[in-house]
Amino acid sequence: MKTTIVRSDEYRQTRTAQSEGVFPTPSSERRRKTVKSQKGSRKKDWIFNGWSASTPFLAELMRTTEAIPQLAQDGRFLQSGVLAYQRREDGEPLVLLVSKSRSKRWGIPKGKIEAHRSFAENAAKEAFEEAGVIGRVSPGSVGVFRARKRAMNSDVEQTIEVWVYLLEVTTVLSNWPEKEKRQTTWMPCKMAAQHLREPVLAQLCYRLAQS
Repeated sequence: MKTTIVRSDEYRQTRTAQSEGVFPTPSSERRRKTVKSQKGSRKKDWIFNGWSASTPFLAELMRTTEAIPQLAQDGRFLQSGVLAYQRREDGEPLVLLVSKSRSKRWGIPKGKIEAHRSFAENAAKEAFEEAGVIGRVSPGSVGVFRARKRAMNSDVEQTIEVWVYLLEVTTVLSNWPEKEKRQTTWMPCKMAAQHLREPVLAQLCYRLAQS
């Protein structure tokens, strides 16, 4: 798939409200036109798109989250993120990894769930803000992992539960909100799996390599 690189301010679009679980078809995506934000309106640099129908490979991945054991609501802090990929001309998938500017650890774009957004929409927003990529998001999660994280300015550890969505990248921006704070890189699936600490993410990379 060809990836388009555009300037962030050229990609501002208005987004019509849509019910959760309803995703645009490819034909409707093509009909969308970029419009200028009117004075006083809320500006937005990203857009939420999803697969109009699940492929057999995607459906198989989404089934892996059905058996995830539940925690008490007050015992976890929910996040969502994306395993973003694009394909070379020969069809080989490349995975996008991000890290903080001074960190040597690679991970995926992810962030805290915001109450007014679905998990998938929140994941798409994090991909734009942290890595400057936009694309089609899987309608369901393809993996979940939990980690212990120390709260800021505190010795108390929290359980973070991250719901992962697959993002097929169609647009790479030259500027994005956290460009100065993070590094980004594209890696072949097997190499990306070796850099990701979470077994769930590594396994997803190996399965993506076979798709």
